[in-house]
Amino acid sequence: MTDRMGTVSLNQKRSLNKKITFNKKGVLIGLLGFLISRTSINGLTPFGISFLAASSFSNFSFISFLSVIIGALSFHGIKGYNYLITMGIVYVVSSIINRDKKTSIINISLIVSIIFIVVNFLNLILFSEYYIYDFMMVVFEGVVVFTLSYIFSYSFPQKIMEKEKLTNEELICLFITFLLAFSGLENFSLFGFSIKNIISILFVIVIGHAYGAALGAGIGITVGMVVYLSQPNMPFLISIYGISGLFSGVFRDLGKGGSILGFILGNSIVSFYINGFDTSFLNYYELGVGSLIFILGFNYIEDNILNKLSINLGISKSNPYDDRIKELTNRRLKEVSEVFDELSKMFVKVSENKEVCTDNVSIFIDEVASDVCKNCSMNKFCWQDDFYTTYYSMFNLITMMEMTGEIDEEHMPRLFRTTCINTEKIMDKVYRLFDIYKINYIWEKKMNENRKLVAEQLNDISNIIGNLMKNIDREITFNKDVEAEIYSTLKANGIDVLETVVAEYGENDFEIYVEVDKCFKRVNSLENVKTIISETIDLPLKGDFTLNSNQRIKERNRYSFKKANRYGTMTKISRNSQLPNYVSGDSYTFGETDDNYFIALSDGMGIGRKANYESSITISLLEKFLEAGFSEEVALNTINSMLMLKSEEEIFTTLDISTIDLYSGKLQVIKTGAASTFIKKKDRVEVINSNSLPVGMLKDVDFQIYEQFLEDGDFIIMMSDGVLEANEEVANKEGWMKEVIKDIDSFNPQTIANMVMKEAKKAAKGKIKDDMTVLATKIWKVK
Repeated sequence: MTDRMGTVSLNQKRSLNKKITFNKKGVLIGLLGFLISRTSINGLTPFGISFLAASSFSNFSFISFLSVIIGALSFHGIKGYNYLITMGIVYVVSSIINRDKKTSIINISLIVSIIFIVVNFLNLILFSEYYIYDFMMVVFEGVVVFTLSYIFSYSFPQKIMEKEKLTNEELICLFITFLLAFSGLENFSLFGFSIKNIISILFVIVIGHAYGAALGAGIGITVGMVVYLSQPNMPFLISIYGISGLFSGVFRDLGKGGSILGFILGNSIVSFYINGFDTSFLNYYELGVGSLIFILGFNYIEDNILNKLSINLGISKSNPYDDRIKELTNRRLKEVSEVFDELSKMFVKVSENKEVCTDNVSIFIDEVASDVCKNCSMNKFCWQDDFYTTYYSMFNLITMMEMTGEIDEEHMPRLFRTTCINTEKIMDKVYRLFDIYKINYIWEKKMNENRKLVAEQLNDISNIIGNLMKNIDREITFNKDVEAEIYSTLKANGIDVLETVVAEYGENDFEIYVEVDKCFKRVNSLENVKTIISETIDLPLKGDFTLNSNQRIKERNRYSFKKANRYGTMTKISRNSQLPNYVSGDSYTFGETDDNYFIALSDGMGIGRKANYESSITISLLEKFLEAGFSEEVALNTINSMLMLKSEEEIFTTLDISTIDLYSGKLQVIKTGAASTFIKKKDRVEVINSNSLPVGMLKDVDFQIYEQFLEDGDFIIMMSDGVLEANEEVANKEGWMKEVIKDIDSFNPQTIANMVMKEAKKAAKGKIKDDMTVLATKIWKVK
């Protein structure tokens, strides 16, 4: 029996020790409970009961109970027995209810509010003279208890201190909690100075100096409203703290002294407006003490409080000129865009082709006359006495040369056949001048084509800069609630997360950035983080990472995640050159840009190194254009012009481009002289063919565009001419290849590419005449 009693006594002692164990959380909770229970509205103090209700979900409910009891006694004494009785009942009831930890805060808040109303109704009926007004005030306090119980549950210190990032709701509730605690300092002073006033002044100056005028004014108004709730001059204090916080932020560029000066000016202006010169609502000594603490302790406050607050609020204390820099950048880009646009228009105007005209003929005639006829004995007769006949005959001679390319003696003008004594010299001179003219004309024509190309490129550059301006000016919002949720979930799953940012660019466009420490750990891998975030926001994601460039923190990684596309792709290749160790004239590329996937195949004219040179240039240019964000049409026009101007040799190459929108599944095929493309579906094979010429042949590129929507399980098979032309025994080569692809029973793109190549070799009977390349791309819907 004694042993049982001893055991019971020991368990009770352990339970009591657990209840009164103090640490920094317990001290903070006890202090807040004490101060909040002292906060009053015209002598009413329901706030401590709400704080006690919120603490019922924590391990510090007993400390909260003691602190609010002491706070109520220090404010009311024994006269506040109704509050003390309510607190006792609330503590007992909440302890019983929360044993299973399943009761919601709404239910607790409602029960506590009902307990408060019932206790105070009974107190009025049994022990007091009462009026209807008294019952109305009890109901009002009951509503306050219900509301603040919910608010305090969001900002309860144990919960807040265990989280690295807070939601917007938690931040607002935290501000309300601490400001109500400030209000509980009403009658506390040190050396005659009000502690509440000093802390309020310090708080407003710190926020104004750290975050600027807007937030300084907002916090000032909130402090004046909440902290001085029970004072009759509350409206004036709201004005003073609001204006002082505004000025403190305005003058922050002058340093700490500027923020203090701004606060003093705000207080002086409002006080003078209300009371004249003699009276200030804020004690100047208390203002001096608060300012001194601000000067000495701001760095500590910034390092330990403001940095975390900035992360949660998404407010940067640095770079106050970001908007100005953005505006200047946009203006400079606009000016550069306009310059390129004007240059483009200028090149278009000067690039008009010039044909041979009368002015050119006149130059020809003057050249011949001054070189051949100048020293001729017949010069006076031909060019003075019979000028018009001579000039007309010379004009006909040059016209004949221009039309036929040679001078026929039988059809030569009569003057030269009957009168001219230097016919051979004149013909030789005309031949030489015309050769020079043809060379000049060809180069002038090329110059005009170059000007047109430059004009097109300048215009494209202008458009690209314009699009860049739109991207810079694009509105970006940061979703703090989602950031906090992701951060908390990653922490709970053991991820060494340092920072999360959720940037939203529109209704369906967003990007998530996560920085992790100790990236060598498996738990911090890109795939693991992606999986956790995808489950958190209930959306499939795709991820990428960039290594931290700072060598001192090279163990960190920055991950970026975007909404995953609805379609996945995979491309496999099968190649065969004409001879062993032979350089293939076919070149290809494939890859992903933003939400698009592209596959491109180029077949250079001929075989060997020359063909490879042609196709590799085309593919390299195309790849760079697509990765830079150019459209396929602009890329093709530019490549065509570049190939025409690259050298004196003719460079022809086919180009086959397939682009897939990975979100909608839309396929776009562009061909310039390329072999047919085949779409293998579950029940059929579709053919996309083209009759256009290769790029590099004509000044204006000719291409055809084909579009359709792909389905889950479709295959895109692209091939060079060598594959399709391998079977010389059939006239309808597309029909033959269509049957080959239809008979392939496989879901593996590599197998399909190999089977097509095998059938092409088989049809060629070992006589391969051209390079052969097959690209098979599989499309599937992401689950």
